[in-house]
Amino acid sequence: MISRIASFHNYQSVSNDIMRQNVKVQDNQEQMATGKRVITSGDDPVSSIYIQNFRQQDEQIDQFVDSITLARNRQTREEIAIDESEQIMDGAKRKVMAMINGSLSVEDRTAHRQDLQGMFDNFMDLVNTKDESGNFLFSGTQTSTQPFYRDSQGNVRYAGDSYFRTAQVAPAVEVPTSDPGDKLFMEIDNPFGDYQPEYDLEDGSLLLMAKAENTNDADTSNYSVSFDVNANGDTTYSLMQDGTEVSAGLYDPQNGVEWNTLKMTFEGEMKPGDTINLERQDSFNIFDSFKNGAALSYADIDDASATAELHQVTEQFAAAFKHLNKARSEVGTRLTTLDRQESMHKDFKLVLNRSLGTMEDLDYTQAAIDMNEDMLALQASQQAFAKTKDLSLFNYI
Repeated sequence: MISRIASFHNYQSVSNDIMRQNVKVQDNQEQMATGKRVITSGDDPVSSIYIQNFRQQDEQIDQFVDSITLARNRQTREEIAIDESEQIMDGAKRKVMAMINGSLSVEDRTAHRQDLQGMFDNFMDLVNTKDESGNFLFSGTQTSTQPFYRDSQGNVRYAGDSYFRTAQVAPAVEVPTSDPGDKLFMEIDNPFGDYQPEYDLEDGSLLLMAKAENTNDADTSNYSVSFDVNANGDTTYSLMQDGTEVSAGLYDPQNGVEWNTLKMTFEGEMKPGDTINLERQDSFNIFDSFKNGAALSYADIDDASATAELHQVTEQFAAAFKHLNKARSEVGTRLTTLDRQESMHKDFKLVLNRSLGTMEDLDYTQAAIDMNEDMLALQASQQAFAKTKDLSLFNYI
């Protein structure tokens, strides 16, 4: 009985040893096939924790790179749209300047007006540009809403919001992927300061307002300034605030007209009786400039007031060009930020992969040695098992 138990234990011990050696050989083969030293957490519990952490960071980097690609595509489309808008602003300014030419015929002005209208139509297409996903670029976060449309009176309205879309391109870095259309096309700094001029000029007048600024933001009064010539031949002015005269005297071209916090400067030859009305307005929108330019083209060539307001429109187009150029520069800065972040991610990804390789990759030379040793051990166990299996007391009777 004792012999039978001893034989069974010997048999079981050798059998278990074969199974262990067989598992080792299989592990060696799997490592050699995959090129990985750590396949399961049991292979190296400490290294597997680091490997899991590295892989999570690697996946996060891939997500950031995808976000950068999306942001770059949107910003590139915006850059193109703004660049084309700049060109339209420059062309519109030149077209309105041509309308000021006093030698133009009615037919010539009509042709220029039609060209200006064509530019406006092209501009309307640009401001309603979509990205690669079919979302409107300039509607803020209301991406499915067409940002700009014309109402029944021909005025352009904005249907988007004033928020920026952003993309997270790094753990603590968000980059705008678009600009809201109202800020880009409808909130442009007034080139004349704090007021928009409305002209009521005498025939032959060349008077233009250069600047009107008021340091008192709370002053919302409407002003008007009129010019005349006294008995001595000196130019005089009269300044009205909401219909009441508040200042009058000799006009000094060097200093302009000043009263309290209001300062105005002018240029061009004026005529007695010239009046400029001022309405507080520190910004303007491009769409009104197109509309006003087209409407003023119907005026008589010799209409001094209309000519002055055409000059005003050219200044607005020039200001819009600068405004859009600045916006395009900001888009360029964002694209540079995206490129820099992408480069940093790629560099970090290389470091991660090297660290991951150190933890995970197989040393083939050592693996071959280990596999050879395990194979020899397995063969020895199998031979021992074969001898143990055939052992019997009857062999010794």
